[in-house]
Amino acid sequence: MKNMKSIKSIKSLSSRLLAEEALRRGITVKHLNPYQDDEAFLELDYKKHKEFIIGQRISKTSLEAYWILENKELTKEFLKRNNINVATGKVFKKDNFDKVVVYCEKIKFPVVIKPVAGAHGKNVYTNINNKKELKAVLKEVLKKNNYILTEKMFLGTEYRLVATRNKFLAATNRVPANVIGDGVNTIKNLIKIKNRDPRRGNSFTEGKPLIKINIDNILKGNLKKNGLRLNTVISKGERIYLRNNSNLSTGGDSIDVTNSIHPDLKKIVIKAVRAIPELVYAGIDLMISKDVSKKPTKNSYIIVEMNSSPGIFMHHFPCKGKSRNVTKEIIDILFPETKKSINKYETKQ
Repeated sequence: MKNMKSIKSIKSLSSRLLAEEALRRGITVKHLNPYQDDEAFLELDYKKHKEFIIGQRISKTSLEAYWILENKELTKEFLKRNNINVATGKVFKKDNFDKVVVYCEKIKFPVVIKPVAGAHGKNVYTNINNKKELKAVLKEVLKKNNYILTEKMFLGTEYRLVATRNKFLAATNRVPANVIGDGVNTIKNLIKIKNRDPRRGNSFTEGKPLIKINIDNILKGNLKKNGLRLNTVISKGERIYLRNNSNLSTGGDSIDVTNSIHPDLKKIVIKAVRAIPELVYAGIDLMISKDVSKKPTKNSYIIVEMNSSPGIFMHHFPCKGKSRNVTKEIIDILFPETKKSINKYETKQ
């Protein structure tokens, strides 16, 4: 098909999935920035109807919604207005070092420090348990950020859910980078073995749904904090978490849990999308302190943040569990007139 050559230049797996879904419906797709490896800018045409996708951010999402979700504190403000739980926290400027320390002592450790704007877990530090750890983290984060968000750490399990203003689509349990012992190999060797999985690449621009675990100072520090080293041999069947954050971009695993989500949690994430003016759909990072199949209580969950360009690939290609066709729902929003279109070609994975 004439458009296939155009979409082969798309490095992002999520963007390519959207392009393929559009092509199946007879929609013309043009990749307008093939010279860039990050967010693909796609132009979609169908019978004089034109739309755009940037990354996974669609043209029906307003500029206001985009800016709100780019700012974690603004997102929390709109969620709070709609009685949706968020973490207790406060924004501080770069020169408020001492005030951050005082505030963390007030809300009590453990705390989380992260940039007001950012993605993929960059410069996000969780489970900070004392003043010494806090000061070391602040020195690192403030090197690259003028504003930081300080929050009371919520203890629970993290999930990425996707929803529109009217429909819950999918849910993934994102598990921090980890290895499982075999009683023989060191942690370093277990990481090497896990990284051989063909689904893992060095970055998402390689079109892989999972990322290799990188051995860096953060990983080494986390091991040390738990009395472990890279040359430690762990017991057979024992799971060791290598990082505190659960981002797939830092080597985490994705497990589909779509069928396990309680109906009330589905309502909460739909309400969260509606809380943001003219937001059409989003990825919602949710933490919950109880089983996701159980009815949530007043204080059993928080929404950590939301994303207007979520990595939808994780729902199509989970590390474990059933694949969920999220792209179909997104193209339905952009081109509802193509819902019943006959497939034009078979997708090649």
